[in-house]
Amino acid sequence: MIRQLTAAAMIALLASGCVSTRAQHGYVVEFGETGLDALPGVDSKESVLARFGEPSVRPPLNDDTWYYISHKTNARAFFQTQVYDRNVVAFRFDEEGLVEGVDRYTLEDGTQVDMVGRVTATRGKTLSFWEQLLGGVGAAAGLVPEGQPGAGGGGGGPGGPR
Repeated sequence: MIRQLTAAAMIALLASGCVSTRAQHGYVVEFGETGLDALPGVDSKESVLARFGEPSVRPPLNDDTWYYISHKTNARAFFQTQVYDRNVVAFRFDEEGLVEGVDRYTLEDGTQVDMVGRVTATRGKTLSFWEQLLGGVGAAAGLVPEGQPGAGGGGGGPGGPR
């Protein structure tokens, strides 16, 4: 009987790791609201701010476009989180602060950007694993001679005490 209960508990524990977790980030459309919308030439920055709150992104050098971004994700166990829905609404404003236009973008409008895999080399000596691990062993007890790498006294090197 105990063996069966233990097996059932183990199966339940393992199965709980397979549960997917869904989350929504960014602007959440309220119940009954059809989405972000504003009337060009009628709505102003103040009315958009009052209706929808602070935008997700305001470009620092150009306050003529406000972006409201939301996305939904799905995460399962140890797999990478996947974005399955994204909505971006951009409000464009004219010089008087009135809405000039509303643009909508979805996940399909996005572009995948590949990261560059190159590494910039740095100057200086590259320490091996063992040099890093054992490099400071004698320094704590004062066993490393003054002026040698690993000595804690500074040793009068460039920029150090003389």
